[in-house]
Amino acid sequence: ARVVQVVRNLLDFARKEEYHLSVTNMNDNLNRALELVQHELLSRGIDLTFDPDPELPPILASQDHMQSVWLNLLLNAIDSLDKTPATIKVTTRKTSSHIIVTVIDNGKGIPIERLGRIFEPFYTTKAPGRGTGLGLSVSHRIIKQHGGTIQVDSQVGTGSIFSVTLPIN
Repeated sequence: ARVVQVVRNLLDFARKEEYHLSVTNMNDNLNRALELVQHELLSRGIDLTFDPDPELPPILASQDHMQSVWLNLLLNAIDSLDKTPATIKVTTRKTSSHIIVTVIDNGKGIPIERLGRIFEPFYTTKAPGRGTGLGLSVSHRIIKQHGGTIQVDSQVGTGSIFSVTLPIN
């Protein structure tokens, strides 16, 4: 319940258009989001691996907005997990011009006919009362505001990979 409230607050916050950019270490930013879902992971017996690139350069970003993106991706991954062992892996990597954050789960996966719609506002596959259908559309907008992209690759019964690419300013 605490996590749900945190996410609601973050979604309300994320709708605000003021982006206060500051020099951000995305590994630290992700770590803070991971701490917020720690209890949820433990209570559900989910095995989470964080594999950060130690060479990740800092980038200019709105730390709160980015944290809401990571929380949204993590909570979606947690929601999709329906088998044991349930695993989530988060990685950060850098290319010459971008940093790439991936969130990989071995959950239900997303049917191909739904994949094209998941970033649309109010589109949700969750049970009534479980999701607003705003998380991914808000996340998509935040990442676009940062000059980045978000992509998804998913296989039903195998899981999903969300990849967020952000420019190194």
